[in-house]
Order: sequence, then C-alpha cells, then structure tokens
Amino acid sequence: MKSFPTMHTGPLGSTIHVLRADAGTIAALAAIDWNRYFPRVCLDPVRGLITLMSPSHLHEDLSEIFGHIVDVAGSELAGAAKGIRSTRLRGRGEPPGTGMEPDCAFYVGERAREFRDVLVRSREEAADFIERIAPDLVVEVEITNADAGKVERYAEMGVRELWRLHGRKGSDELRADFLALRPGREPRALDASGLLEGLRPEDVCAAVEGVRLSLTYDERKEAVARIVRRRRQESVRVREEDAPPYAVDSTAPREREVRASS
Repeated sequence: MKSFPTMHTGPLGSTIHVLRADAGTIAALAAIDWNRYFPRVCLDPVRGLITLMSPSHLHEDLSEIFGHIVDVAGSELAGAAKGIRSTRLRGRGEPPGTGMEPDCAFYVGERAREFRDVLVRSREEAADFIERIAPDLVVEVEITNADAGKVERYAEMGVRELWRLHGRKGSDELRADFLALRPGREPRALDASGLLEGLRPEDVCAAVEGVRLSLTYDERKEAVARIVRRRRQESVRVREEDAPPYAVDSTAPREREVRASS
C-alpha cells in the first residue's frame, strides 16, 4: 500500500495534519468538537480526508487582513458584503459537522442583503441560509500539498469565486490568484474579480501593508478605499484612451442637406 505524508508545513509556517478515512468514519468523527483542539478543521467525506491545521501567526494575520479588504472593497464596489468568517461549508446531503473551512468567506451584493435580512430574523434561519446557499467568495490564505481537490469542492458547493494567496514565511512578497468557479468545470484564472468590479489581484496585495499597519477601523477602511479609488481612476482612464479620437456629429449630414437645398 502506498504511503503518504501525514504532516505538512505550509509556506507561511502553519502545521497541517492530514488523515485518510472512509466517508462513514468521517461522518462518525464529525460528532467530535475538533475546533477545541485545532483552529482550522476540514472533515471531507467526499475526498476521504481529515485535515487539521494549527495556523501560524502570519497565516492568521493575513486571514484577518484579507477579511478587512473584502469587507471594505465589497461594500464599495458591490454595494454590500457580509462575511461568515471561517464557517464550515458542506455540500448538500453531506453529514452534519463535515465540510470545508475556508479562511474567510463572503456573500456579496444582493446575496449579502438577503443574508442580513435572514440574520435579523433568527440565527437558525441564518444557519439554514448558509446550508442552502454557498458564499459568493471564498479566500484561502495558505496553499499546501494537502489541498489537491479543494478548489473543485468549493465549485461543486456553488462558490462563485476563490481568491488564493501565495506567500512565504520570512518574505514580504505576496501574490494572489483569482479563480472563477463553476460546478463540473475547470477553474478559470481571472485578471480581475467578476464580483468586485474589476479589482485585480495586485490591488489586494497592495492593500495588505496599509491594512496591516492600521490602528483603527477608519484607517483600515481608508487603506482599502485608496486602492479602490486608484483602480476606478485607472479604469476610467483606460476607457477614455480607448475612445475614438473625435466625436461623430450625427447631425452634420442633415445640416449639409439643408444648406445645399437652400
């Protein structure tokens, strides 16, 4: 029988334990409150994996920062954003207590408003909403060898867009990938977010340092708002540069006819 590593160290210094088990065993193990022992837990009966993560400080720091970025940018660019943090997400028909646990997840635009209205009524209705309707956007901060198949799982659940961050412990260099997801199809790399009005991966990476150094909510909001304003200004400039160098006067032919007849 082929062996496989059970422990991985992520590029940001997190420790990840990966165990394999059949779907029935994973469903039974879901009765245990694993989050008492590990901050991040994935009990995936579809892939037959139990993933237990002890995230590094850098991992948690970047997760919180990206949560702020999506929260502010989503409000500015989509009119509304509502985060559900690292709530465990599972597909329809999968056992209770199982599922994927992203670093942060958001409803955007109209779905954010719908979720807020449900949340106002009761926590039970909000929990049912999450069971029925996947978040629009999921963020994964640290990618490891244990993550094969995770993107496809999110797609099958109905997540529309995934942001993946690539970083390395001891380095300030960050890179992000935006992926468009659809069930049964390969993820498609995006130059810009389809959910957040053209925001680009390099934009969110540029906003990280400003958010990290902020001391108040207003400072964090302004750090992201600067990036949003810059992106909007660049988009306007591109549209203006692409416009024809002269305006077409549709009345000119008619005016010439009138002058000629007179």
